[in-house]
Amino acid sequence: MMRNRIIIAFLLVGFSGCKEVDKLTQFTMSFNNQVTIPTNTIINIPVSLSTPDIPTNSQATFADKETSAASIDEIKLQSMSLTIVTPADSNFNFFKSIEVFINSDGLSEVALGSNPDVADGITTLNLTTTDVNIKDYITAEKFSIRIATTTDQAIGQDHELNINAVFLIDAKVLGQ
Repeated sequence: MMRNRIIIAFLLVGFSGCKEVDKLTQFTMSFNNQVTIPTNTIINIPVSLSTPDIPTNSQATFADKETSAASIDEIKLQSMSLTIVTPADSNFNFFKSIEVFINSDGLSEVALGSNPDVADGITTLNLTTTDVNIKDYITAEKFSIRIATTTDQAIGQDHELNINAVFLIDAKVLGQ
């Protein structure tokens, strides 16, 4: 009986130690970009907008963390939010739903997050993220974001939105 307790104790310490090592090999990388939602008087139709290419500068970030693209196991979107920059007194009442996708040269478009039922009155919109490995997109030189939305109100003037994305990067343990 005592032997079983000792084995269980060692296993628990071993597993918690692995989690601590995992934390040491993980870091985040953030991107901010802006997109304009143009004036629109038509409602309940899909609208698709894309950002200009966003340089990743991932090699510099990896070097700062003493790793390289070859040592990265996976990259996943940890969080994404959209915030209205202008007009200052506006909110997301004009959005019915939203989906966000990532694109990069030579890669298929992948869904990053969504909000199928945007609440009225909010000025910052948080998305539910997908659980997909987007390593190839973030290790590329550049990527772009496409927003697909349906409006449920007319938009009387252009709206400038800030997109804040935080990616969780998991590097291989000791470069292995």
